[in-house]
Amino acid sequence: MLKLKPGTKITFKSNNLIKVFTVDSLLHTGSGQGDIYKVYSNQDIYALKLFHTGDQKRLRKQMSALQRRGQASSAFVHPLYVVNVEGHIGYIMEFINDGPKGQYMDASVLFNGIERTSNGNTFHVELPFNKKLLVLYNIAEAVKVLFEADIALMDLKFENIKINKNDYSIKILDTDTAVGRESKAIVSGTIGFMPPLTMRGEEVPNIYNDTYALAVMIYMTLIGGHPLRGRRYEEFCTGNIDTYTFATNPIYTFNRKDDSNRPLESERRIIQRMKNYPDYFKDAMHQTFVEGLFEGKNRVTPREWQDILLKLYEDHFICPECGEEHFFTSSAKNCYVCGAEIHPPIKLVCEGSNKAGVYLFNGMEIYTGDLWEDANSYILFKIVVSKYDKKYGLQCVGTQSIELELANGLSKTFEKDDVVPIFLDSKIKVGEYTLSFLGGKTK
Repeated sequence: MLKLKPGTKITFKSNNLIKVFTVDSLLHTGSGQGDIYKVYSNQDIYALKLFHTGDQKRLRKQMSALQRRGQASSAFVHPLYVVNVEGHIGYIMEFINDGPKGQYMDASVLFNGIERTSNGNTFHVELPFNKKLLVLYNIAEAVKVLFEADIALMDLKFENIKINKNDYSIKILDTDTAVGRESKAIVSGTIGFMPPLTMRGEEVPNIYNDTYALAVMIYMTLIGGHPLRGRRYEEFCTGNIDTYTFATNPIYTFNRKDDSNRPLESERRIIQRMKNYPDYFKDAMHQTFVEGLFEGKNRVTPREWQDILLKLYEDHFICPECGEEHFFTSSAKNCYVCGAEIHPPIKLVCEGSNKAGVYLFNGMEIYTGDLWEDANSYILFKIVVSKYDKKYGLQCVGTQSIELELANGLSKTFEKDDVVPIFLDSKIKVGEYTLSFLGGKTK
């Protein structure tokens, strides 16, 4: 197996273009397709993927097809130059720095959390729920771009995705595995992220493999564990347990008609968390891992997952004590993790409007279009904390006067920059519209 030493020169030639790259260091030793090196050309830093083996003609054709197709999205790390190094095919690509001081971190933090060290002790901290949703939404967006063009990566997994520490945008590596519907895949996928029939060898990898892998990543990030790994994984098995669990005898852990593979009692948190999630999320998981387990066309699509992730964001609130996510669809009075009393945020609605209204969070801006149909929507209020009683209030941003009507019949008018106090039994008049509050607590 070819291993490149630091200082090795690699030359790319095409028509009148000549670029020389110098190997700096080995970044990653691949057990599958190839190794990744850090290389540089003049002052520019790149990465080199060098394939271990493979049909050179086919690999070069694959790389050329990717280059002709163009970069489908900025999320994909795209082959820039195809090179030949001592009889091995490779390609130069963008360098993604995911080192300790780098701009990126591995997407496994979605599932494992971010490693921290304090006083010599190492522990893991979960990403905030809204950041998890943002990253998953970005992954679904990237997969959607390919899926709707009849293209699939075929090996989508945490390991191949890097997250920008600043804005939580993503970079997807190993895009050389991407093929169209009629093309032959050069990889089958990774155990746990490929559908059962692909793992059995009974179905060639296809565009629906990515929809399966995407759902696995969403489940592992938000619920924990793997959707097919339950109590049966701990039972006696004469063969390979991974083959048994993920290929020959797969059963969704929350299958509504078969409870033989429920999560272990030691994984009670998984059971509680799934119970806590809205029905539309549970239905989507059941659709993918029951109806779509062996039939790719039945799986939830990337575009549908985007809608679900967005709805989860709109429907969630956080336990003030432990930070666990909860949803307005739940009737729970206490957090299932820490036991603290929980209250959904206050909701501001417009009476007689078909708009759902908005939940109030400190710092957010409320537009007229959030409350009623308005083609010229503008900022009406900003949520602030009163410096007097430390309670939420609505700071008037719009130019018109706002009238607050109290339950006792008294009223008061507020002008621009004034802060309207929130009383759950009060109403707010904005021109012809009447606003009222639902649920929550004001302190």
